[in-house]
Amino acid sequence: MDVAEVQKSPQSHRSRAVQSLLRKQQLIGSTILCIDQFGLSQTTIAKIAQHAGVSQGVVIFHFQTKDLLLEQVLRFLSKEYTDNWKSAIALAGEAPIDQLCSIVMSAFSPKVCNRKNVGVWYAFWGASQSRPTYQEVCGQTDSEFSSTLLSLCTQLCTGVKTSVSAEVAAMGVEGMLDGLWQSCLIEESKFSPKEANKTVFDLMALMFPLEKSTIEEYKGSLLT
Repeated sequence: MDVAEVQKSPQSHRSRAVQSLLRKQQLIGSTILCIDQFGLSQTTIAKIAQHAGVSQGVVIFHFQTKDLLLEQVLRFLSKEYTDNWKSAIALAGEAPIDQLCSIVMSAFSPKVCNRKNVGVWYAFWGASQSRPTYQEVCGQTDSEFSSTLLSLCTQLCTGVKTSVSAEVAAMGVEGMLDGLWQSCLIEESKFSPKEANKTVFDLMALMFPLEKSTIEEYKGSLLT
């Protein structure tokens, strides 16, 4: 191998790595669409390959088995969801009410709150009782989100008079988010992210009356 070939070699490796990553992302996307169309149990390597326009061998080369591919799909959705609300917090500033309102708004972002993604997420949750790996991933995702909500509600309730405890407030917000997500899944054509946001904000205004003016500002931003 001459000097030129040695110099090209790292670029070649990077190029193959990028191509492999793009192919995996494509296959994960195709798998999500197949789960949405056929359900978790009826999604097969053959259907995924057909949707992606590749051979079954390509799918197996990148993920070895269907189970490993499905696990990666779940981890992808989990990371996408977690990154979404964590990014919202990072942009919200330090005030707990700003962070909580931003989390709520992020929950109804089209990126994560759409019938396809919500349906696939619930499909994995439904199978988690018989799949320890699914249960672990789903549980960790929900646990981290729940802990963050509780932490913010605790800060909002500490030292002030509120109508509910921090625990009840956190459960109320999370329960309403879950219920509205189910509405998106069941009646997507009637679902309005703006109305969903307003519904949660109305609940928050009742639970945190001292923060009502800030909450109203977030509600008003939905009109712009």
